[in-house]
Amino acid sequence: MKRIYSLVAFAVSVLFFTSCDDFMDVHKEYIEGGEIIYAPKPDSVNFIAGEGRILFNCRTYNAPNVRSVDVYWNDRLDSLIIPVELSTGYDSISVILDNMEEKSYTFNIQTTDNFGHKSLFVTSFGTSYGDTYRATLNDRGIKSLSLSDKEGTIEWYSAPLHLVRNEIRYIKNDGSQTTVKISSIDNLAKLPNVKPGSTFEYRSLYIPEEVAIDTFATAWKEYETPFPTEYKYDRSSWEVLSVSDVSTSEGDSSSITIPGSIDMKGRYLKLLLPDSNREPYTSVAEVYVYGK
Repeated sequence: MKRIYSLVAFAVSVLFFTSCDDFMDVHKEYIEGGEIIYAPKPDSVNFIAGEGRILFNCRTYNAPNVRSVDVYWNDRLDSLIIPVELSTGYDSISVILDNMEEKSYTFNIQTTDNFGHKSLFVTSFGTSYGDTYRATLNDRGIKSLSLSDKEGTIEWYSAPLHLVRNEIRYIKNDGSQTTVKISSIDNLAKLPNVKPGSTFEYRSLYIPEEVAIDTFATAWKEYETPFPTEYKYDRSSWEVLSVSDVSTSEGDSSSITIPGSIDMKGRYLKLLLPDSNREPYTSVAEVYVYGK
């Protein structure tokens, strides 16, 4: 019986050492020359689109020995080695990659420490935009124009995707040119003191992605329809200065109502008319009311 137990124990030992040899053979190529030491890899990375460039953001954690952050693209044919001095805890860097051809990129990022150890790679993606993207952009549509004594108004159609704002260049009453910027969330553009009958130019500005470092503008374009040459005064600020005691028998003696709720029956009125072209001046007009 003891002999049987001895033979079983011997067989188990042989199998154990044989398995260990096979296990070591699998890992031998990875431990030749000693244990591999890795530098701490980036905690997180991202690439933000731009015009002919891309913004690289990198965040690290507990990497004070890291001396460079290494960025590779185009199958590692192109690279940027970024010298760094990082602190313990969380730290971050931001670097612009310039002169990037308009296309999408796959980036591989690793760190190198003071002892020459490399980290494992982190992979991320980014895109550079240019003239090809700009050629796809269209101006935001204009729905209507209107004019009052104080301002011109442009009503827009709904904003296209990724529109940031519109810019309008127009002529003021004094002949000078000015530019206003209108957010994409606004459907009305107010143009103070616009010259009646004048035309205007406009353009639309976009970003290619939800977050980007550059905007792309369409070419300035003159709108084919000018502002009206005539307009109605805004009567909300009119005041009744005085009312004559003279009545008339001419015409219908109907009553009318003006701001101030004063009924008139065929009388002369003096009205205070704000002159928007010469603020803060006003002018006084005498108006004869005939009826309706």
